Amino acid sequence: MSQREASLTEKIEQYRKTLDEELRNEILMDALPIVQRVAALLRGIMRSTLEEEDLIHQGVLSLMECMDRYDISKGAKFETYAFIRIRGALIDYVRKQDWIPHQTRSLHKQIEQASAVLMEQNHEEPDEEAIAQYLNLPVEKIYQNQAVMHRSTLLSFENVLQDFSDKSLYMEPESKDDSLSPEASMFQKEIRQVLAKAIDGLTEKERLVVALYYYEELKYSQIAEVMEIGESRVSQLHAKAIRKLKQELEEYRKG
Repeated sequence: MSQREASLTEKIEQYRKTLDEELRNEILMDALPIVQRVAALLRGIMRSTLEEEDLIHQGVLSLMECMDRYDISKGAKFETYAFIRIRGALIDYVRKQDWIPHQTRSLHKQIEQASAVLMEQNHEEPDEEAIAQYLNLPVEKIYQNQAVMHRSTLLSFENVLQDFSDKSLYMEPESKDDSLSPEASMFQKEIRQVLAKAIDGLTEKERLVVALYYYEELKYSQIAEVMEIGESRVSQLHAKAIRKLKQELEEYRKG
């Protein structure tokens, strides 16, 4: 455990003994980067009406709960515990805010069927304009539907990842240091292998989008500039990559 982590843990233990508001606010400021990082990672599943500030507000509320519930004897660092718990709370929050009507899901099914037909006819992936023409719909309606359903796909993927995070959070360490138990170590190794295999199965462009989005933390507009393609194409590639990764994780979870 680093000096910074130890200091934060000590402050939390002191606060729980004294309930000092000034100390609580100091802890919140120290741990705020955790909330900000979670909110940034989940920015792809936010609606236009659900701003990052909304997520940060909800994240701070969750952070306060983490301060009350954290148990150092379980073996997890506070920052790890808080990150996973805040992430889970924000995923639940977004899910409650982002209900998708049946009509939207029905149109998405039509779009997927049209895409499959055009792919078979032309032996290449159709763009939104071709799909809109095939369905006799305004292309803007196709874009809007894809944006909504992409958020749904991302949310579902994040939920699967959260399930794995919850499972590994309190696997007991072998000793009082930061080493993982054999079970936790094996679990994390297996998850990395599953994700690595899934990423290897992506196309070159899909892998690049995933790398730029999750590792470089770029927004769609920035990725579009790097790849010299439109934002809608970035969204499409991201959605397809996420569906493939989610399928691999779900197959692993089912055994």
